[in-house]
Amino acid sequence: MPTIQIHRSFLRAILALGAIAELHAVQPLQAADAPLQEEAKHQFETMKSTFYQYRTEVNRETGSYRYDCVGFVSYCLRVKTPEAWATVFKETGIGKGRIPSPPKYQVFFAKLPEQPQPGWQAVPKASDLKAGDIVAWEHKTTSAVGHAVILAGDPLKQGDGSWKVEVFDSTGSPHTDDSRPEDERAQRLPSGKRSGLGRGVMVLIADPETGALTGLRWSLKADAVMVPIAAGRPVS
Repeated sequence: MPTIQIHRSFLRAILALGAIAELHAVQPLQAADAPLQEEAKHQFETMKSTFYQYRTEVNRETGSYRYDCVGFVSYCLRVKTPEAWATVFKETGIGKGRIPSPPKYQVFFAKLPEQPQPGWQAVPKASDLKAGDIVAWEHKTTSAVGHAVILAGDPLKQGDGSWKVEVFDSTGSPHTDDSRPEDERAQRLPSGKRSGLGRGVMVLIADPETGALTGLRWSLKADAVMVPIAAGRPVS
């Protein structure tokens, strides 16, 4: 009998080890976030306050993030992909201490397929977009010249050929399922709307034949706006 007990205990131990090994074997590897996706998530998750303003004022120690859309994008580039930032700074011809406007980012991205640049990868089609990419467009109104966002996740193609995507951006105009209206960290503009860094869902529109970006919907129910729009992927 004692010998049988030893064998049974040994068998149970072997089976247990096998189960543990199998459990570890089937666990999928977690893909690392893209550089700008990682930085945007860090800011969003650790910030104590945020506000939409044209001047970029960031204090990582206190968790204060105050900037506009391109201030947010440019700050992320400087922090996570310095070569990509140096290239866009040089190629857009902006002055020291300044940042590119949304139209300048859009033009820079639109040229990438034909004019590759250090630190950047071209994203010529909507189907090529991935989390961490930047999308910028020109849309001149009485108060703005365009906008820029960082993709928080990979786009999802819709039945009509458009692409639904969650984005990080700095704005005072919420998207669908936007974090800002209920986020007390987002400081209010004079209009009363909460503003600054947040995340929400919008729609990107692409040419059905070429796949190139051609427009957007600010939210799922907003009207389509056809504008100069392009994307780029910082890789360093």
